[in-house]
Amino acid sequence: MFSSSRPLLFAFAFLLAALPAVAAEENGSSVAPSAVNRAVVKCPGITGVPMTSDAEQSLPLQLVGTLKCGSSVAVLSDTEGYTAQVRTGDGKEGFVALMYLAPRAETPASEAPLTPAVATPVNGVVRWHAGAPGCDEFLSHGRHVESITANGITVQVSLQDSGWKYRANVAISNQTTSVIDVQPGIITLDELEPLLRALPATDVEKIARTSTHRVLWTLADAIPSPSAVSHNSSKSSADRLAHRSSPTSDFMNPHMTLASARPGAFERTESVDIESIALKPLLLKPQQNNAGILWFARDDRARELSLRVPAGGIVFDFSFAFEDRSK
Repeated sequence: MFSSSRPLLFAFAFLLAALPAVAAEENGSSVAPSAVNRAVVKCPGITGVPMTSDAEQSLPLQLVGTLKCGSSVAVLSDTEGYTAQVRTGDGKEGFVALMYLAPRAETPASEAPLTPAVATPVNGVVRWHAGAPGCDEFLSHGRHVESITANGITVQVSLQDSGWKYRANVAISNQTTSVIDVQPGIITLDELEPLLRALPATDVEKIARTSTHRVLWTLADAIPSPSAVSHNSSKSSADRLAHRSSPTSDFMNPHMTLASARPGAFERTESVDIESIALKPLLLKPQQNNAGILWFARDDRARELSLRVPAGGIVFDFSFAFEDRSK
């Protein structure tokens, strides 16, 4: 996708025309620098935009960072039609493909950044609902992820059926000023339909002793349950993914999803350290993220489930569904 060729030169020339001339960089003098051009990061069907150290963005990508959807960047220069050199709000500089930038009018330095939408706990619980404030959904390595942000904490989860156990990928981001106690042992998975019952967690040591890779197989991916999607909503899942109302960063550990595969896709020969990718108890410091996997008992008749993650004094409740496989 990011090659040294520049097929988009003319398609995105309008962007360069829309942006005024780039101002000179600060030179340390007492004279105030002129305003720089600004652009907004747009994400057509993806959760973040790569920023690289090289203008050609040759493979493998030399990543400087990943830009959030909707974030504002200063445009320092362009490279004749394919990428632009940009600077983020925290001072990082790199190159971004022009197809991911939209022109934006100059923003006064005194303008306060927009506050992202957050969910409001009710009796200590926040529930995921499609399109609700603070609730997001996206695809991470092909897995459907539900995300909730509340009280400065973002929790993201996905759920898969391995054919032997349910596998839950859990990520927690602490953007508060306090330490968060992460305890995997109090995270629960409950079956809501067709039966109402708890599905107990399986100890990671037992999972690690299995002689097969079934714990990493994926027979089916859970999707948001119908009860968590407005009945009067005309948006499909694809529409919701393409037009996210509360976009967040992807905090999932890519090693968790890349380690899993559908059975029969290929013969696994490598050894996977299960304990290294399992979610572990820890004290999560401010501005830190943590991600890992949990395994739960499986019911092949289950259609709707509730995954509850306590963090920071509140419970993050996620609703998932599997298609009816009893027919």
